[in-house]
Amino acid sequence: MEENFDALEVIARTRGKVDMDDIPTGENIFLVWGWPTAVVFLLEFILWQAFRQEWCLWLWPAIPLVGTPLMVRILKKDHERTHIRTRNAKVVLDYWIFAAAAFGIGGFVFGFAGLYEECYIPLMCLLIGIGSFITGELLRFRPKAVCGLAGCAIGIASFLLRGELWHWQLFAVALVAIVALVIPGILYNKRMRDGF
Repeated sequence: MEENFDALEVIARTRGKVDMDDIPTGENIFLVWGWPTAVVFLLEFILWQAFRQEWCLWLWPAIPLVGTPLMVRILKKDHERTHIRTRNAKVVLDYWIFAAAAFGIGGFVFGFAGLYEECYIPLMCLLIGIGSFITGELLRFRPKAVCGLAGCAIGIASFLLRGELWHWQLFAVALVAIVALVIPGILYNKRMRDGF
């Protein structure tokens, strides 16, 4: 009977470790990209309102300059912590790597093509919202999924902000970053601290 108890304890501990590792980069993955995105796009919005110069729209490369080193540090720390990577963790990480590449390449392509305000910003809002929803579903963290859907709704609504209203799309990105990344990131950190 004691042997069965030991086996069950090992299984429970292993399952707890895998559940803990279900998020690929620790607690701060959402905040690493959420805060810089919100701050930079809010700053772009404010500067555009003040100066109405094209240079105001080219602050977004600061996001990967801040986020990439932090992400590399977190990934390295996570790899040192455990060598286990679940399928869900791989899907989440792969999606966000794809999204980051799409944001970077798309920003330059749409920016130089003059389509920045037409479709790039709303697409970015949608990618963030979809990624948040997928991450929330895979982690079984309902607030993240709900906030992701809210981000998608903001992204869809931002397609309507055209003409003289297009600069409000910059504010929409900041809002999506707060709603779909920062708020669920804070809630997820609280969940991790409270022990699920």
